Amino acid sequence: MVKKIIFITLIILVLVIVIIRFSLPEDNWICQNGAWIKHGNPRQNQPTTICPNSTPTENNQVACTMEAKLCPDGSSVGRSGPKCEFAPCPE
Repeated sequence: MVKKIIFITLIILVLVIVIIRFSLPEDNWICQNGAWIKHGNPRQNQPTTICPNSTPTENNQVACTMEAKLCPDGSSVGRSGPKCEFAPCPE
Protein backbone atom coordinates (compact mmCIF):
# COMPACT_ATOMS: atom_id res chain seq x y z
CA MET A 1 0.00 0.00 0.00
CA VAL A 2 2.80 2.43 0.92
CA LYS A 3 4.68 1.59 -2.30
CA LYS A 4 1.55 2.33 -4.30
CA ILE A 5 1.16 5.77 -2.65
CA ILE A 6 4.83 6.60 -3.29
CA PHE A 7 4.52 5.50 -6.93
CA ILE A 8 1.37 7.60 -7.48
CA THR A 9 3.03 10.60 -5.80
CA LEU A 10 6.08 10.28 -8.07
CA ILE A 11 3.88 10.04 -11.18
CA ILE A 12 1.96 13.17 -10.13
CA LEU A 13 5.23 15.02 -9.43
CA VAL A 14 6.65 14.10 -12.84
CA LEU A 15 3.43 15.21 -14.55
CA VAL A 16 3.49 18.56 -12.73
CA ILE A 17 7.12 19.15 -13.76
CA VAL A 18 6.37 18.29 -17.40
CA ILE A 19 3.32 20.58 -17.45
CA ILE A 20 5.27 23.47 -15.94
CA ARG A 21 8.19 22.93 -18.34
CA PHE A 22 6.06 23.02 -21.47
CA SER A 23 3.76 25.82 -20.36
CA LEU A 24 6.55 28.38 -19.90
CA PRO A 25 7.39 30.61 -22.90
CA GLU A 26 10.86 29.30 -23.78
CA ASP A 27 10.69 29.99 -27.51
CA ASN A 28 11.47 33.64 -28.07
CA TRP A 29 13.87 36.16 -29.63
CA ILE A 30 16.51 37.53 -27.24
CA CYS A 31 18.60 40.66 -27.75
CA GLN A 32 22.28 39.86 -27.18
CA ASN A 33 25.19 42.11 -28.10
CA GLY A 34 22.97 44.31 -30.24
CA ALA A 35 21.56 41.44 -32.35
CA TRP A 36 18.39 39.36 -32.17
CA ILE A 37 19.24 35.74 -31.26
CA LYS A 38 16.79 32.87 -31.73
CA HIS A 39 16.06 31.07 -28.42
CA GLY A 40 14.31 27.77 -28.99
CA ASN A 41 11.85 27.75 -31.89
CA PRO A 42 9.82 31.00 -31.75
CA ARG A 43 6.56 31.19 -33.68
CA GLN A 44 7.09 34.88 -34.48
CA ASN A 45 9.40 36.17 -37.18
CA GLN A 46 12.61 37.91 -36.14
CA PRO A 47 11.82 41.38 -34.74
CA THR A 48 12.42 44.26 -37.13
CA THR A 49 13.09 46.75 -34.34
CA ILE A 50 16.58 47.61 -33.14
CA CYS A 51 17.73 45.70 -30.07
CA PRO A 52 17.23 47.89 -26.99
CA ASN A 53 20.58 46.92 -25.49
CA SER A 54 23.59 49.16 -26.05
CA THR A 55 26.70 47.44 -27.34
CA PRO A 56 30.35 48.39 -26.70
CA THR A 57 32.36 48.64 -29.92
CA GLU A 58 36.01 47.78 -30.50
CA ASN A 59 37.17 51.22 -29.28
CA ASN A 60 35.21 50.74 -26.04
CA GLN A 61 32.59 53.19 -27.32
CA VAL A 62 28.89 52.53 -26.94
CA ALA A 63 26.49 52.22 -29.88
CA CYS A 64 23.09 53.48 -28.76
CA THR A 65 19.72 52.66 -30.31
CA MET A 66 18.30 55.16 -32.81
CA GLU A 67 15.30 56.16 -30.70
CA ALA A 68 14.13 59.76 -30.44
CA LYS A 69 12.36 61.57 -27.64
CA LEU A 70 9.85 64.25 -28.58
CA CYS A 71 10.39 67.45 -26.58
CA PRO A 72 7.62 69.86 -25.48
CA ASP A 73 8.76 72.47 -28.05
CA GLY A 74 8.28 69.94 -30.91
CA SER A 75 11.96 69.16 -31.42
CA SER A 76 13.44 65.73 -30.77
CA VAL A 77 16.59 64.46 -29.08
CA GLY A 78 18.43 61.17 -29.38
CA ARG A 79 20.35 58.93 -27.01
CA SER A 80 24.03 59.57 -26.29
CA GLY A 81 26.76 59.02 -23.74
CA PRO A 82 28.07 55.86 -22.07
CA LYS A 83 24.64 55.00 -20.62
CA CYS A 84 22.70 55.84 -23.81
CA GLU A 85 20.52 58.35 -22.01
CA PHE A 86 18.39 60.88 -23.87
CA ALA A 87 20.02 64.26 -24.31
CA PRO A 88 18.20 67.09 -22.47
CA CYS A 89 15.46 68.91 -24.34
CA PRO A 90 16.22 72.51 -25.35
CA GLU A 91 14.81 75.12 -22.99
